[in-house]
Amino acid sequence: MALKPLNLVIVMVIVLIPMIPTFWALVDLPRRRFSSRISKVIWFAAVSLLPCLGGTLYFLLVRRNTQPR
Repeated sequence: MALKPLNLVIVMVIVLIPMIPTFWALVDLPRRRFSSRISKVIWFAAVSLLPCLGGTLYFLLVRRNTQPR
């Protein structure tokens, strides 16, 4: 069964909107200074392996505690 154009748009929005924090975090992570390299690697792994949750947690818990390069 093929999706109708409107249904396809709705499905794309439902899938892509939650992924925005993940993509944003993956772009932002290399631009930030962390207290150690291992913490940066751990956050990169968390954002990559837990897509929606990892990106959201990164912005809520980490981003305001780090400095831009």
